[in-house]
Amino acid sequence: MLAISDVIQNHRYAAIYARVRELGTPTVEEIADGLDSSKTTVYEDVNHLQEVGILERVTDTQPHRFRATSIEMTVEHGSDTYQISPTLLIALARTESNENIRLYRDRNGVAGLATAVEYARDYVRSRTSARVMAREEDIPVLEAETVLQELREIVLSVEPELAEEPDLEALDAAADESLPE
Repeated sequence: MLAISDVIQNHRYAAIYARVRELGTPTVEEIADGLDSSKTTVYEDVNHLQEVGILERVTDTQPHRFRATSIEMTVEHGSDTYQISPTLLIALARTESNENIRLYRDRNGVAGLATAVEYARDYVRSRTSARVMAREEDIPVLEAETVLQELREIVLSVEPELAEEPDLEALDAAADESLPE
């Protein structure tokens, strides 16, 4: 649990996790090439993330290659319950490069961003809208729409299978139209 807390509180850890997910099984040098940290710092961070089980070494020979583990954990924070997942960690990593996600996290905290990721999953599946999120989270519709659009890209890149789910409402409507009256 503390390991996950480290990752969601430390941007470098989230960025390394995101970079490893992006590259598949990179070496420390390959990870460092895409980050603003020194190779020494990335090496230390990768070792820490490996020790806590966020990354795993996949080769025994030098240079070592690493893979991101799949993280699925439910966390209770006060009265809130939220899911920590690879998608959330990628979103946290993007807070440095994406102003909209950073502003949303700054206003609503990590728990709020985690909740927005859950809405984004349903948004990708066409099960919710920005208006529903805005009403339920008591935020402006424009803010909900903006963060859902930004998170949509992340959800689709981390969980591409969600885009393949059929739109049940559209299928039901099509079936209803084809029925004789």
